[in-house]
Amino acid sequence: MSVQPLKAATVEVISSETMVNLALISGLILNLLLVIAIIYLISKTAKLKKSNGYIQESTTRPSTKKLAEQTVGQVIEKKILALAAARGGTLSVVETAYHAKLSLELSERALESFTSRGFAEIKENKGARIYHFQGILTEYEKVTAKSLDDLLDDRFS
Repeated sequence: MSVQPLKAATVEVISSETMVNLALISGLILNLLLVIAIIYLISKTAKLKKSNGYIQESTTRPSTKKLAEQTVGQVIEKKILALAAARGGTLSVVETAYHAKLSLELSERALESFTSRGFAEIKENKGARIYHFQGILTEYEKVTAKSLDDLLDDRFS
C-alpha cells in the first residue's frame, strides 16, 4: 500500500478589477431592462388619453417619443401650476426647482414657457425674477372681486 501525497486544490481567484467589471456589466444590463420596461409602459399609456374624466383609446397615433415628451411636459406643468396656486400665483425659479424637485434649468425653461404663451408675466423684485400667474388669485382677491354687473355699473355710471 503506497501513500500518495495530498495535492492542494486549485481555486481560481477573481481579481477585484474583474469583480468591479462584472458589477458594472450587471448594472448596465439592469438599466437596459429598465429602459425597455419604461419604453413599453410609455408606448402602452401613449395609446390612451384622458377625456371628460374617462380614459378612452386615442383615435390618432402620434409617435411614442412625441407623446412621451408631451406627457412629461404636462406633468411638469401640473406640478408648477399646483405650486403657483399654493403660493398665491407667484414663483421664482429657485423655489420652483426646490418644491417641484426639478433642475434649475428645467424650472426656468418651464416658467419661460408659461410667459411666452401668455399665462404668466415676469416681475422683478430686488433683482430676482418673479413669475406671476395672472389666472391664479389669492383667497383675498377672490373674496373682494367685484361681479361683472358691479364692474359694468361702475364703468357706465
